[in-house]
Amino acid sequence: MKKSLLIISSALLLYACGAGKQLATIDKSPVLTSIDLVNVVEDRVQVIVDPGAFATSTVIFRIPKTVPGTYSSDNYGQYLQDFEALDYKGNPLQFVKLDENSWSISNGTQLDKVRYWVNDTYDTENEVVDAVFSPAGTNIEKDSNFMLNLHGFVGYFDGFKEVPYAIHIKKPTDLIATTTLSDQIDRKPDPFWDAFLANRYFEVIDNPIMYAKPNTESFEINGITVTLSLFSPNNVYKASDLKNRMLKMMEAQKKFLGDVDSTKEYNILLYLSDVNKPDAHGFGALEHHTSTVVVLPEAMDIGRLEQAMVDVVSHEFFHIVTPLSVHSKEIQYFDFNDPKMSQHLWMYEGTTEYFANLFQVQQGLISEEDFYERMLGKITNSKFYDDSMSFTEMSKNILEQPYEPNYANVYEKGALINMCLDIILREKSNGEKSMLWLLKELSKKYGTDVPFEDEVLFGEIVQMTYPEVDTFFKEHVIGDTPIDYDVYFSKV
Repeated sequence: MKKSLLIISSALLLYACGAGKQLATIDKSPVLTSIDLVNVVEDRVQVIVDPGAFATSTVIFRIPKTVPGTYSSDNYGQYLQDFEALDYKGNPLQFVKLDENSWSISNGTQLDKVRYWVNDTYDTENEVVDAVFSPAGTNIEKDSNFMLNLHGFVGYFDGFKEVPYAIHIKKPTDLIATTTLSDQIDRKPDPFWDAFLANRYFEVIDNPIMYAKPNTESFEINGITVTLSLFSPNNVYKASDLKNRMLKMMEAQKKFLGDVDSTKEYNILLYLSDVNKPDAHGFGALEHHTSTVVVLPEAMDIGRLEQAMVDVVSHEFFHIVTPLSVHSKEIQYFDFNDPKMSQHLWMYEGTTEYFANLFQVQQGLISEEDFYERMLGKITNSKFYDDSMSFTEMSKNILEQPYEPNYANVYEKGALINMCLDIILREKSNGEKSMLWLLKELSKKYGTDVPFEDEVLFGEIVQMTYPEVDTFFKEHVIGDTPIDYDVYFSKV
């Protein structure tokens, strides 16, 4: 958990007021963003984005259409209201709304800041067709809870996604922030303000913040500090109720992963939804490099809640391997408003889902019978989707028809693809290689900051493994031939 601090330096205060601004095109001056969580009006909060000065006459400001890990067009701009572009004297500048998520501002050299109000997504999920998936959504509950998936609040200017962001948040004094976003600078704690720093826009959207009254637990797992922060609207649950189960589960995951170590800090932001009122109902989780947002119903009994947390959080935590440590340029340089999707959902989601089940049987959290039943269930579930659809074609076109309705198959057939590849690798290597071995090798080669070329990954994997892997890819992942699972079960 990162607690924030105030006492903004005089230089930053001058910058925030527009004095002494530098050209953003020259020195990558930070974009100052302020979010007011105290003066909430009709369930909306005000956001101000104050960039460096621009040298161009036209400036484009955008809110993401989609974000990594969601694989859907959510158009977060629909939740912005009363957008204004202001010059240095506070006068409005003309702008044109290009689409639901983009604003073109005239007289860009005079632009001081943009200002707008943001509505949340949780309250309207029952009213909106194709509502935002709750773990990627936002919540504004005055004096109680704020789920800040920052892609729903903070936008970016075209051409300036790689500049730093300084995020200042005015907050109720009795609410604390849980996030892996870095403290802006060392300063004395302030009860009214938090201040964070992101090196680029991707870090802004990759580090959600949850504000709530203190209800957290932390524990250490082989050098990783894990913090569980829980919001329970009716105070049904405490973070301490889940701590032991989460500790046992994540210890088993770390033992399964071995020397994979891509983060020193990991946060679990758990929002429990009140199903008796308009609230979040898209249950599940969204992964980030060093945290995950989880949304589940508060009405679950403790046994079901614990098992749901094991299944959901284990999947998200394994994302520290892929796509967070092993990913293509499409993800590394994600275009939030015109995304180019990678063809490797079979790995990003399929490998992760397979590991989330495999580690539980390997580490004794479930029985062999339970594991077999889960895999058989995935075979059954996969038949509800187009079994002859190329996985790579589906992945590259996942935002479009007819591919989008087949997305959930990444958790069914995607896991089964990895199970079959695991069997092939174990068979051909006499047990020395596996899918876990393969992902570790790819992590060593690439890592968090070095993406691979989307078109070459299959060839690189084949070079590292066997011709049979190449055949499987061409027939069942790139190709459209359904898998005969009996062939692979007979090998076992």
